[in-house]
Amino acid sequence: MKTKIISLLALWTLFISFVFAWDLSSFIISVNPSTVKVWQPADITVKAVDSEWNIVDNYQWDILIQVMDWDKELNSSDYTAPNDWTYSFTAEDMWQKKFTKWLIINKPWDFKVRVEDFDTSKFWEWDIKVVAENSNVWDGKVSIITPQDWETITNDTLSLSATAKNYKNSKFQVLVDWKVVNEWLVDNNWNLQTDVTNLSNWKHTLKVQVLNLDGKVVAKSNDIKITVNVHKTLFKKIEILPWTNVDQWTKMTVNVTTDVSVSQAVLTIANYGTYPMDNIGIWKFTTQLVANTAWKFDVSLKLTSKDWDKTYSKIAKLVVLEHVWIQSVKFTRDNNEKKINLTWKFTWQVPMFKAEYWTWKWNYTKLKKVSENKVSIENIDPAKTYFVKITPIDSNWNKIWTASKDIVIESNMEKAASCTIDNIKTHVIIRWGNHYFVWSKAPGAVRYIVYKWTSITNLSKVAILTWTEYKFPFNAKAKKKEYAYFTVKAVCDDGTMKQIDKVKKVVVWPWDWLIYALVVAMMVFGLKLAYKEN
Repeated sequence: MKTKIISLLALWTLFISFVFAWDLSSFIISVNPSTVKVWQPADITVKAVDSEWNIVDNYQWDILIQVMDWDKELNSSDYTAPNDWTYSFTAEDMWQKKFTKWLIINKPWDFKVRVEDFDTSKFWEWDIKVVAENSNVWDGKVSIITPQDWETITNDTLSLSATAKNYKNSKFQVLVDWKVVNEWLVDNNWNLQTDVTNLSNWKHTLKVQVLNLDGKVVAKSNDIKITVNVHKTLFKKIEILPWTNVDQWTKMTVNVTTDVSVSQAVLTIANYGTYPMDNIGIWKFTTQLVANTAWKFDVSLKLTSKDWDKTYSKIAKLVVLEHVWIQSVKFTRDNNEKKINLTWKFTWQVPMFKAEYWTWKWNYTKLKKVSENKVSIENIDPAKTYFVKITPIDSNWNKIWTASKDIVIESNMEKAASCTIDNIKTHVIIRWGNHYFVWSKAPGAVRYIVYKWTSITNLSKVAILTWTEYKFPFNAKAKKKEYAYFTVKAVCDDGTMKQIDKVKKVVVWPWDWLIYALVVAMMVFGLKLAYKEN
């Protein structure tokens, strides 16, 4: 019985190692000091990290500590490694172990200290320089090469370079006016280089400092004084949504991208109004307005930064069109009298309208000109579907405003009606393992169109039905959580369409969660069985 319990525990340990062992990517190690004299003890700090340099706080495995002479281990008689070359991490270590005064090398040369994981052979190295007892060890001071002291900077970006001997692969920080603005690593040649941006036109003090693994400052540069004098372009880009040509009464959003130094933006539309803009993040301002006057307007912008104010004139042109269109088209069809009557609304005065109608789409057969918002089509074929389009025109039959959409009048549409969709809801049901999108019948509807939303602006038709359910795709083997958005519209017998209920979000849960649940359930069952047998 004990053998069964041990076997189950071994399986559990194997499962845990399978799930979590991958977290380890390498080690961050630090040897302090990195330049020592022979027989001088040094400290070693070891941290376990993952592939994104985050600490692996559950690391409790075995490591091997060696001193390498190029690609070979240094003779064991020439150095003493911490804990006799090996160590087993414990929960108390909390992913980090510091070996104080445990590394001693008795041979002068340039070596590497290597820390390796026993199970995965993953390792990291740190350079250490061993000098003779009578040698002078450099103090590791950081030296800034560029920019030079009291230099004037005229570019948007400051390129900073420095050297930090004995601190390669260490973290360094750049300070501007005694505040940290950038962090990076010293390379293998003791050099460090980075770009410093967003400096305002002013006098600044630069400093570079190097940190050890504990975040302690171990070296600093001298203070470097610089003067920044950059003639910046404060304005970058303007965006008018939904477009620069809009219909009257459209609600618009105006976004402006600026230099990072801009603190205030005011939008001005000539003969229209002035709009202080809201700062919604670095480089970006926004405001909203309603296009309530039809005309063409020049857009200007005033920007305020720490150093100066500047106005940018005529950066865009806004065109507001009078909102006129044909709407609320209604019809009645009487197959007995062989007649179709249409009426519509129009928001502007025009001399007349042109009515085009045909019995095969895009094949115009007849034209009719009327001066009122109504027209009659006589002598129709009761068995045919008619397509009608209304266009505002002048006395010379020239188009003035946008025509209506195609009005479809099918042979069985003998009355002008409107679908009744009040209190009709869509639902998702499962029947015999299949998933359905269902709804109740809408009075006055002749068919239903099901749409799938792939995004808020992308609507695609997936089915045209005369019944009230749609079998939608369901991927039971999905590798990740998937969503689909469905809606249904009723096509009324007067040709109009109405959306039934709101768009529904359908979720397919990942299959791999079922696998994990099954594995855990099997382990729990096995432990219970072993306990009973014991």
